[in-house]
Amino acid sequence: MKNTNLHKVTIDKIFKPLLLIGLLLINVAFLVSATTSAKTNHFFKGSGSVSGNITNMETGQSLPMANIIIEGTSIGTVSDRNGEFFISNVVPGEYNLVVSMIGYVPESKRIVVKTNENVRVIFKMKETPIEMGSIVVTGTRTPRFIKDIPLRTEVLTCRAIEDKDAGNIYEALDGLPGIRVEQQCQFCNFSMIRMQGLGANHTELLRDGQPIFSGLANVYGLQQISTADIDRIEIVKGAGSALYGSNAIAGAINIISKAPGFYPEARVGIEMGSYNTDRFDFTASIRKNDFAMTLFTWKSKGDAIDETRDGCSIDEVRGRDGISDRVRTENINAGFNIFIDNLLDNDQLVFRGRYINELRQGGELSDNLFENPFTSGTERIITDRYELQSNYSKHFQTGLELNVNLALTNHRRNATNDTFLDDYKRVYGKLPPVDILRPYMATGNLYSLTANVTRSYLLNHRLLVGVQHRLNGLEESGKYLDPQSGEPYTSYSDKNAEEFGVYFQDEYNVTCNLELVAGVRFDLHHSEDIFRGSGNVTPGGVEPARFDNRSISPRFAFKYHITPELTIRGSAGTGHREPYGFSEDLHLCSGSPRVWKGSNLKPEESKSANCSLDYYGNKTSLGINAYYTILQNAIGFVDADEAVSRLGYTYEWRNIDDVVVRGVELSCNAAITGNFGLAIDLAINDGKYNSCREDWRGTKYYKISRYVSRFPATVGGVRIDYERHGWDFMVRGDYTGSMYIDYFQESRDPTKIKKTEPFVTVDMKISKMLKMVKVYAGVKNLTGYIQPERHIDDAAFMYAPLYGRICYCGMNLSLK
Repeated sequence: MKNTNLHKVTIDKIFKPLLLIGLLLINVAFLVSATTSAKTNHFFKGSGSVSGNITNMETGQSLPMANIIIEGTSIGTVSDRNGEFFISNVVPGEYNLVVSMIGYVPESKRIVVKTNENVRVIFKMKETPIEMGSIVVTGTRTPRFIKDIPLRTEVLTCRAIEDKDAGNIYEALDGLPGIRVEQQCQFCNFSMIRMQGLGANHTELLRDGQPIFSGLANVYGLQQISTADIDRIEIVKGAGSALYGSNAIAGAINIISKAPGFYPEARVGIEMGSYNTDRFDFTASIRKNDFAMTLFTWKSKGDAIDETRDGCSIDEVRGRDGISDRVRTENINAGFNIFIDNLLDNDQLVFRGRYINELRQGGELSDNLFENPFTSGTERIITDRYELQSNYSKHFQTGLELNVNLALTNHRRNATNDTFLDDYKRVYGKLPPVDILRPYMATGNLYSLTANVTRSYLLNHRLLVGVQHRLNGLEESGKYLDPQSGEPYTSYSDKNAEEFGVYFQDEYNVTCNLELVAGVRFDLHHSEDIFRGSGNVTPGGVEPARFDNRSISPRFAFKYHITPELTIRGSAGTGHREPYGFSEDLHLCSGSPRVWKGSNLKPEESKSANCSLDYYGNKTSLGINAYYTILQNAIGFVDADEAVSRLGYTYEWRNIDDVVVRGVELSCNAAITGNFGLAIDLAINDGKYNSCREDWRGTKYYKISRYVSRFPATVGGVRIDYERHGWDFMVRGDYTGSMYIDYFQESRDPTKIKKTEPFVTVDMKISKMLKMVKVYAGVKNLTGYIQPERHIDDAAFMYAPLYGRICYCGMNLSLK
């Protein structure tokens, strides 16, 4: 760790030269590509083309809207209404041509493209009731067939999302192997995601390949992002810093938006559920020659729910206490996607825009007290979020491919709870004057620019070179009481971070069965946290916390086809995370005193390895994946020491220890018959700190404090699907094994570490297709399981549902 005040010197002497070097490398790659191709292909006076037809193997019916892509490139198209497709301006060479379509077994054929010749390929697709594969982009930043990609990638399709009745990302990811979504606040339902035992700050959440979710957005973002316009979610576990930089220690989750189909289409969905958990969504798309557009809007709401109370047994917990277990929410999403093809020939320009607005309220429900944000026992959070993205991709006749992505987001939060109010009453014995009450205000702005080029060379190599520049700014203010003097003061904070990265990756096809991938990324990071108070509490501010760091993140992966159906994969790499933008920090600041982050914090570093064996059959897929990660300098949330407390802080971040997480994941997806499908997954996990935690020394829980909190030893799930004559029945059961969770009483003294009991939740859904209308009904948490122990004086003490079953019904109307 190197801390310095010479940020301008760092930028001038290091950042700008590296930026120039990165851009120079892109230009060199372009020139070398053009020069090499010119020498070998006589300036490409001719190129080849690929055409073909796609039909259903059993019926012979033409299949429109099948995806066709030349593997490892961005060259592709979709089949027309007659199942025909045509790809022009293809560089002569040998390729894998891949066709995929939901409901069909993907097909891959080897083709040889020659100058001024057309290759005609016929595909006869076989239907399958389970998802057997698709084209993915997250693992290598290049389009690859999922069976052939060296980095193991898991895909959640839009059909699977619909079958789960998942209206937001939180619900969509719930129950996936190796992933745990959880809520960590009983009052505001703050949510987070864990991947293979590591927390939200270690997983990079992407939207169409761009890292546009800051720490501020991650606090409630999983529940705010609609699934209405999502085509699929790609999940890559393990070290991802070599491609995606800081925050990808545990891996990356990429949310891919829907592209318009060949036919104009509109869809309307309406759903009603218990406690007014209602949803409405509308999507529409149109394509006209080289122009296409999609529009969507989505609205959801739900009443506050109160079904549990304080207690140490299920009999004590069942019952109302007048305090919300689930906050009342109103959420709106709206957006557009515009696609312009062949703007300059063989290119595509995409514009995306989204807006999110959410209101969540919770607390004392009697006499609707929670409606007043400045009263005791209430919490209210208002979120406004704007996103703009643009992407330009260009395929040159030389074989070079250029991709440029720009993303801008503005995220605003207005939050109130009763912390200041109750602290004031405790110190002064009366209510504070109305004119000194203030909400917590936060505005976050994020900018990300990514540019990369890819180029095949030496017949069996593919090189990716890219640069990325990110700016992340956050301004905060809130009202607090000085823990030393009890004086009310306003806290102001200005956080900003700048990151620049250059990355390289080589995909090397050693043989038709063996592929090696090597990559490395160089990053520069600068961030600072400027704080000042008001009145007599540090009005002139304190010394800003500054971080200037450099990092190198290599990654190596391999894939070997033992047989056409059996593949072994492995990867190893390092990762890093800079101490900036903690989501838990931004959660607590909405009503708690400031959290100190000193300049002596070290970045977290990781070393991880994965190895998997996967079988892809026509009716069955099987997989086993083993992982091992060492996280060094793990940062933990602790009470502020005396020196920090004197500055007006109550908590602080520290490097507490190293952590090791490891485990094995197993999955099976099978079509037992033509109508009956079965999916089973199981994960066995273990996570420990190197040493027992100091805050539990002297207690009987000291030895078990080594275990990573909230990391179940075993998780699993079973899903059964049955489809017949337009009826579709689905039942899913999720098992969560025992885990350790801390309990701190209101005084913040360590009270106990609870080893939870295993539990099972069950969801069920039935639907019927009636021409253009699908009607459905279902139940979430069918058995009504609730957490058997609850302590309201520790808002974070939650590990299972706090309320019972939710029944729902709805309909989807589709027009083409």
